[in-house]
Amino acid sequence: MVVATETYAYAAEPQPVRSRRRPKYRESDETGEMASNIMFDRRVVRGNTYAAQILPAEPLVETTGRPKKVVQTLKRASTPEPIDGRRHMDIQTDAYLEELTDTVPEAEISTQTDAFLDRPPTPRFIPMKTGVDAETQIKSGEIFDFDLEVEPILEVLVGKTLEQGLMEVLEEEELEAMRKHQENFEQIRNAELIATQRMEASEKRKEEEKQRRIDQEKQRLEREGQVRQKVAASSFARGFLDTVVEDVFADLHQAGHFYDPVEKEVSDTFLPWLLAETQSQLHGMEVSYNTAKSIVAAAIKKKLEQQQAA
Repeated sequence: MVVATETYAYAAEPQPVRSRRRPKYRESDETGEMASNIMFDRRVVRGNTYAAQILPAEPLVETTGRPKKVVQTLKRASTPEPIDGRRHMDIQTDAYLEELTDTVPEAEISTQTDAFLDRPPTPRFIPMKTGVDAETQIKSGEIFDFDLEVEPILEVLVGKTLEQGLMEVLEEEELEAMRKHQENFEQIRNAELIATQRMEASEKRKEEEKQRRIDQEKQRLEREGQVRQKVAASSFARGFLDTVVEDVFADLHQAGHFYDPVEKEVSDTFLPWLLAETQSQLHGMEVSYNTAKSIVAAAIKKKLEQQQAA
């Protein structure tokens, strides 16, 4: 490798890049344009700024005085039409980017100034550029040898790759062993679960059979109790009915529900009639006796009175 012994020198002094557009400020040595007096510029408004302004009918002529040919030479060449599948986009290429919005920011303000004093427009804020522009040039082979410098990097990359691959293989083997162990454990657990379920089913059947036998025995005892109650009730009813029938017939006979028709006819019809006839006859006899007695008493009294009178 050949090392350069001579220092590099620039052929020209560095200078700022000129923009294709018109610069915002004039250079101090620029003499191509003539200065104009604003006292004779028609674009400057004189008098009251609040009054209506009358614009001239003819267009204003620029007084800055740049030739038309120069203006035409500064125009940018037209952009060719985009190919199929692509489209043009407007981008900013200035050193300082600014935010573009669809609406222009607006604000309403008011002020009161003297009639002959106009407030100059506020200059646009432009941030100051920081840093110092510098540049250098590096020839081939001055910084490092690629083959020599890349060897440790390749060793590290290959080593890390092999180590990572080995770790992944070990991890896969470990995962495979864990999977097999888990499958064996699942098989053992499933077998134990099946045996447990079989035992639970057997115990459940035994418990159900036991409960069914208990229910059957309860039903049998209940039926036997009902039969005993029925037998006792039947025997008690037979013993009770043997005396009840006689007592009932006796009570009914005493109450007059069972009678002899002739006797009832005699007692209910003949005897009352006989008594009534006898009473009527006795009453007639008593009346006759009393009448005869009164007649005899009257006759005796009259005879006594006659005897006394005689």
